[in-house]
Amino acid sequence: MRHGGVEWYKEPENINDFSVNLNPLGTPKVIHELILEGIKKHVYEYYPPQNYKKLKEFIAELYNVDEDIIGVFNGASEAIRLIDKECYVPEPNFSEYKRGDVYLAVEKDDRFYYYLTGNCVITSNPVNPTGSYILENEIVNFLSSGRELILDESFVDISLISSSIKYTKEFNNILVISSFTKSLSIPGLRLGFTIGRQSRVLEERAPPWRVNSLVYYVFANLDPKEVKDFFRKTRDVLRMLIDELRTTKKKFRAYETVAPFFLAEFPIPTHKLNEMLRVYGFQIRDPEGFVGLRVTHGRISLKNNFKELIALINSIL
Repeated sequence: MRHGGVEWYKEPENINDFSVNLNPLGTPKVIHELILEGIKKHVYEYYPPQNYKKLKEFIAELYNVDEDIIGVFNGASEAIRLIDKECYVPEPNFSEYKRGDVYLAVEKDDRFYYYLTGNCVITSNPVNPTGSYILENEIVNFLSSGRELILDESFVDISLISSSIKYTKEFNNILVISSFTKSLSIPGLRLGFTIGRQSRVLEERAPPWRVNSLVYYVFANLDPKEVKDFFRKTRDVLRMLIDELRTTKKKFRAYETVAPFFLAEFPIPTHKLNEMLRVYGFQIRDPEGFVGLRVTHGRISLKNNFKELIALINSIL
């Protein structure tokens, strides 16, 4: 199984999919309302504005940054593919980065410890798939040395760590990539963005009309204050879910996490476990495509009913 969850054709399959990591609170009600409003107004009959000004205004207010260092893209994946350099990547990590070279994080007890090395590093933070993170002083020291850092913060808004976006004001050698796919549970509405001095260069490489009119309408009319409040509520829920994870009986190893997912290791290969889980309408993310994971590793999203999945896994094991 690769990135993207369950494949579907005419309509999505009805399955408890714990392989995809989204906000445990789901999609905000206001986004459902804005989608319906946009459809009623037939906004899909119009081209969106090419400068994406209202989207950049929304992002600028949400993250307290200047509009001129924001780039807008068709998901974070488009921005990632537009980066023309191959950097060092600490593994395990997200599979879609261009890799000049790789090095392994240190696995100790129930955690992966990540560090930064080389002249250019691209990494997720929190790190997908391990749920670990890079220490803030490690980031500051790396940037202060003049080396280049590209941080994919697709999960940071719904995690227990703080964003490094604030460092884009002080350092020109950092680029933050993110999207609203995970944080607002809208993988089908593609809106990614970058924050940093390199954003303008990436936008010049991107195609026009890369954000559709319905997405533009939703985010041009979304209140950043509502989104900030939604993220705050999500972090409160996530703390509760992680506490519940620590105290829930498990017949497998669960790694420490600060993200809305956690890495697990089972006594059997994960693809075998997934075959049995699918019989009951569940699935998790197997380690395919992740460097540095064993065949017995798996990633599980922290949804509100995750204890039901753990009970099922315990019964199988």
